[in-house]
Amino acid sequence: MIILIYGPDSYRGRERLNELILEYQKKYPSGINLNRFEAKDINWEVLENEMFGLSMFNEKKLIILDNFFENIKLKEVFSKNTIKFIKSDNVLILYEGREINPKDKFLNFLKDQGAKLELFENLSGVKLKNWINKEAEKNKVRFTLGAVNELVNYIGNDLWRLENEIKRLAHFVLAESRTEISESDLQTLIIPDLELNIFEAIDALTQKNKSKAIRLLKEHLMGGAEVPYLFSMIAWQIKNIIIAKTANGNFQNTGISPYVLRKSIYQANNFSLDDLKNFYQKIIDLDADIKVGKILPETALDLLILEI
Repeated sequence: MIILIYGPDSYRGRERLNELILEYQKKYPSGINLNRFEAKDINWEVLENEMFGLSMFNEKKLIILDNFFENIKLKEVFSKNTIKFIKSDNVLILYEGREINPKDKFLNFLKDQGAKLELFENLSGVKLKNWINKEAEKNKVRFTLGAVNELVNYIGNDLWRLENEIKRLAHFVLAESRTEISESDLQTLIIPDLELNIFEAIDALTQKNKSKAIRLLKEHLMGGAEVPYLFSMIAWQIKNIIIAKTANGNFQNTGISPYVLRKSIYQANNFSLDDLKNFYQKIIDLDADIKVGKILPETALDLLILEI
């Protein structure tokens, strides 16, 4: 069996991947036949042996490949042997925490061959607000309608960041023996807080002051923020700058708040578009390395800044 998990909503995609891993571990607690690889570091011979080699204890195998679509050579060989993977009782999960062009030939090839495709689009509208309210319930709080709308207007549909902000807001109101999060709570705790720090850190990078950028970010680590959250925040602002730089003066449909847009337009003047795209890709690569345990989070943060 082949399962492809992909789409721009990497939060729910990652959640689905973890769900499948947990189901497998409950059925086969030994974990001996569960393996995960970065596709760029594996060749056809290794993949074939992992999938079809002898299984310990006669257990089904679960093989996970991250960023499979980036390994062109592996895709070419794989496409000639897809059927036996489809028909296998073992499970191969291809995980792509990003959007794939619907016209991608290999994507449609997998679909035609009978692979199971699970697409996770970004949430919006009522679905996004319902997700926020469910996360609030998990944290034993609830939002006023105005607060939900304000949270969406300010943060958008970045579920990674929303999860962290909801936890912070819940901790804040529960500490005051309340269970309802209001618009004033958002104004107190979120706006502009970390964004200002991220803006300053990126300003420091444009001035080649990397030590200042690292110091600003590590202040948040000391305050309890986690590296993946900081990565999501940096990626969020770099994406805003790319939008500002490519909008050609048409800023009405960017979906960015006026305050953030002003900062993004200013910062866009200090980067080339290629530099921004490379920076964004570096964030994605290092974040993926953190999540598969290839690099320590704080080391990844240092590398991100030092290599820019």
